[in-house]
Amino acid sequence: MSKDQAIIMFRIFRFRHLAALILVAEAAASLNPAGARVVHPIVLNPAAAGPAPSSDGRRLFATAAREELNALCQQLHYKTLCTTMATLPGVATPEQLLDTSLRITAVKAAMAEMKLDRAIKSGGGGEGEGMASSLESCKESYASLVDSLNTARGTLKAGGSSADMMTELSAAGTYSTDCQDIFDERPELQSPIPGAQRHIQRLVSNCLDLAATMKEQP
Repeated sequence: MSKDQAIIMFRIFRFRHLAALILVAEAAASLNPAGARVVHPIVLNPAAAGPAPSSDGRRLFATAAREELNALCQQLHYKTLCTTMATLPGVATPEQLLDTSLRITAVKAAMAEMKLDRAIKSGGGGEGEGMASSLESCKESYASLVDSLNTARGTLKAGGSSADMMTELSAAGTYSTDCQDIFDERPELQSPIPGAQRHIQRLVSNCLDLAATMKEQP
């Protein structure tokens, strides 16, 4: 196994558990969107916190949180992608929605990087050096995309500045379109991952729009 392949395998391994969770959650949401579970904060000291809220209170909290996220999603370009993220377990606030969106997008980008590596190892479809170099450039862009998304997520979790967050996400936006630009410039070549390219671009676009929208809110 080459060094590059080992690095990619490590990234995929790191995200494997999250990817499995995403697939299960998306399947559950598609079968019964109204039944998607909202995770509530855990009270470590119930006696100090007072009596537990009634079931009506919990439903009202969950409904209000869901309405807030749905309203936020309506401000984004790819609304359905956003509302799907909002139904995943553990997503009840705008910050959690952005964090989950960043993690899922990083998973998808790492998977695309892996597919490109396999295409390179298989000879690039037998289309010569032009294809090989295009695939290598695409792979590098997705690796950079994963790094930018992870840095943006780290900034979010550490309570960093919005400016730093937007800088990383702007870079991610550029990296997410690099592969399409490469193949657009070489129409005689065909990308092995056209569907993944489009999906990842949309995910990154939503991350950028979501961060910008949250920044504008008081």
